[in-house]
Amino acid sequence: MLVVKLIVCLLILYKCGCSLVIKSCSDCKLIRQCPNVKNIPKEKITEKLTNSFCGRTIDNGKRAIKICCSDFAVPENLKLFSRLLPELQIIDDTNYDTNNIDNHTNIKLLPGNCGQKLDDRIVGGNETAIYEFPWMALIYHKDNNGHVILDCGGSVISSRYILTAAHCVFDKTITGVRVGDFNIRKQTYCQGVYPNYVCQSKPQELRVEKSIVHKEYGKHPNLINDIALLRVNKSIDFSLKNAKPICLPVWKEIRNINLSGKASIVAGWGLMDGGKRSDILQKVTIPIMPETECVNYFERDLNPKQSSHKSFCAGETGKDACNGDSGGPLMIFDEYKDNYRIIQYGIVSYGSKMCGYEAPGVYTDVSKYMKWILDNIEE
Repeated sequence: MLVVKLIVCLLILYKCGCSLVIKSCSDCKLIRQCPNVKNIPKEKITEKLTNSFCGRTIDNGKRAIKICCSDFAVPENLKLFSRLLPELQIIDDTNYDTNNIDNHTNIKLLPGNCGQKLDDRIVGGNETAIYEFPWMALIYHKDNNGHVILDCGGSVISSRYILTAAHCVFDKTITGVRVGDFNIRKQTYCQGVYPNYVCQSKPQELRVEKSIVHKEYGKHPNLINDIALLRVNKSIDFSLKNAKPICLPVWKEIRNINLSGKASIVAGWGLMDGGKRSDILQKVTIPIMPETECVNYFERDLNPKQSSHKSFCAGETGKDACNGDSGGPLMIFDEYKDNYRIIQYGIVSYGSKMCGYEAPGVYTDVSKYMKWILDNIEE
């Protein structure tokens, strides 16, 4: 109950800051930097936090409040009290992070053997190796004329779920999902030289039994909360070499890393130079841009107060994800538990019409939506 009360108190400090007196002190620190807070009796904690409030700051990319630590000096007669209440925790603002999901019951639904590189062959240009990204999915839509088209991508995150962008699902008629394709125009396609060539496998065709779009998507003219899940009608067969799940930034240590400057990979069948769509799965390596530079490009669309830092920019001149790659994954090869795996940190959202020239692409930050993902998947 105390932890709940502390959460309510912190929300009050955030929402009603206009009516709070900001105290001046020489030891104004983050709450987690003031360990004696845990020793305050629960009936006094709201009053104490309010009276010691001394400002706000950004900590590890998240908003946090600060208090005067000296206000929480512990009298001798309260030290015993703290030892008798083991449930009292040192208040760390991460405790109030809505994305704090390390013990979420649905973590078990995300496969542990995810994001494994199955093919390390080097293929010329931007063409991927056939089994390099076996989590790539294609989404079928029916257009206004009743024609079935492939104009969005997605990623396999479990045996029943595809992660994609909300704008690929919202107000659209989805007719199916294809997993494990490579050359979308040919049934037989091989790379390499006989007898060492590698050929593509038959993709899996699946129906969608449930579409889940973020409930806040569409309430703002910009593509904020551009994330969706598709539940397919049967389990994806992971015994096939061309169908495997990608890793997500589910663990705290990888959710909170600074992505700025990191090299990332975007893959898809989207527009290439000259405006032609590729029949073969392509990839491009692009740097993730610092947030300040991203806002400079999209000052109106990515107002920090509106986006809540739930999107980021990536790309450079001549390199970007383009039309047809919407909903596909932005990936980083990094440490995952005790191994190196491919982790999906972004979803292709939107960008300039002049792909790779006018401005970088904008990506939904998957790490900020992990709780939403886990809340919306089931066995």
